[in-house]
Formats: sequence, C-alpha cells, structure tokens
Amino acid sequence: MFKPRLTSSTARRAAGSGLILAAVGIPIQIAAGVDYPTVPPGLLILAAAALLMLFAPWRWAVVVATLATLFISVGAVVTPNFRHQLGDPGAVLTFVGSVVQVIGLVLALAGGAGALREALRRGDRALI
Repeated sequence: MFKPRLTSSTARRAAGSGLILAAVGIPIQIAAGVDYPTVPPGLLILAAAALLMLFAPWRWAVVVATLATLFISVGAVVTPNFRHQLGDPGAVLTFVGSVVQVIGLVLALAGGAGALREALRRGDRALI
C-alpha cells in the first residue's frame, strides 16, 4: 500500500513549492476579475504536478511534473492576456497574481531541472 511521504530531495521540494506558488497565483487572478473557466485547468495541472513532485516516489513523477510545468509556462508566455497582465502594474491584484505565478513557475522549472539532474547522477537513467 502506498503511504505518501514528503520527498527528501531539496530540488524536488523546491519544484513542488514553486508549483504550489504558481497555483496560488491563479485564484489571486480570479479574485481580481481575470476571466478563467469555472474549473481552471491550469490550477488542476499545477496542483497535480505539485503532488507528484512532492509525494510520488516513482522516478517518472519528476519527468511528468517537470513537463507539466513546462506546458503551463509555455502557455503563459504565448497567451497575450498574461503578458498584458504583467505589463499593467496599475491593476494591482491582477499584477500580483501574475507575478506570483511567474515566480512559482521559474522556481518549479529550476527545481525540476535540478531534480532531473539528481536522478541522472543517482543512476536513474530510465526515468520514464
């Protein structure tokens, strides 16, 4: 039976914390009036990736969570609305939510890269 335990890897903890931070940015943006679906898929993807990164012992979880982070990051970059939100500090709550999300994504990407590097150094060559 699987008993969830927080990972001991510093890189995975950093990535998981970044994913949680990025996920928190979405409700802040919603509170500011940014148009999101009723159930925001980005929030669900980030939360699932955070759970995988922080609690899943399987080596493939690092790859899946890092790819999910990359997917959300690319989506944020190519979305004109998100770039507009970052360029308008006058809309304080929207701006804060967007900045929180960006900081979380950068932390998650850096931590995910570190976790992948750790896995390769340990000899986990078959990550998937």
